[in-house]
Amino acid sequence: MKIYDAPAEQDDALTQETIGESGAIQIVGDKAAGHLHELPEQWLRARVRGWMELCESPGLAYWLGTYTPEGKWIYCSSQLDSYQPKVYRQTYAMAVARHLNKHCNFGGAWLAGWFRGGREFYLCWKDPDGDLQIPIECNKPFIAIMNWPVETWERHACTAYQEFREFNRMLDAIPRDGVKVAQGEQTSANHLANAPEAAI
Repeated sequence: MKIYDAPAEQDDALTQETIGESGAIQIVGDKAAGHLHELPEQWLRARVRGWMELCESPGLAYWLGTYTPEGKWIYCSSQLDSYQPKVYRQTYAMAVARHLNKHCNFGGAWLAGWFRGGREFYLCWKDPDGDLQIPIECNKPFIAIMNWPVETWERHACTAYQEFREFNRMLDAIPRDGVKVAQGEQTSANHLANAPEAAI
């Protein structure tokens, strides 16, 4: 799903936050985030790096993260987690992720960040089993979206989720037909052979 237009209104929810490090996984404490969703941290981390490097931003810089249920910000990025977008871009993504996970997580969790060289905003929804399902790409420049209120992203997220549900209804898909890849279920004998490299 691509984003094409939104009203330019001021969003007072964007606040500065300090980024900290913890080994290869980047973590930021944020007590204001509160309890946003139920997805375990292990499922939040599953398959994100591989998805970004192989499918969404191959060969280009990316930075994508979310809040854990305890309110801790985790992310992965290209160049072995050394790529960092400008702080104002990080702050923007964190505010959008917080809002979406608080108001419309649909039993899963939203990840937010920047991809394709850090130039384009990106959202991705993980379902209640931790599997990546709904990507939302925005190819507008930051200056065009920086004043969008977080509710604009909520509308896009809800629309994308409804389209996802309708698509699955048309396919007659039922939960037991799915494979819980983020939880370690395999679709084939060698499907997860490179899984450790794809985890954040």
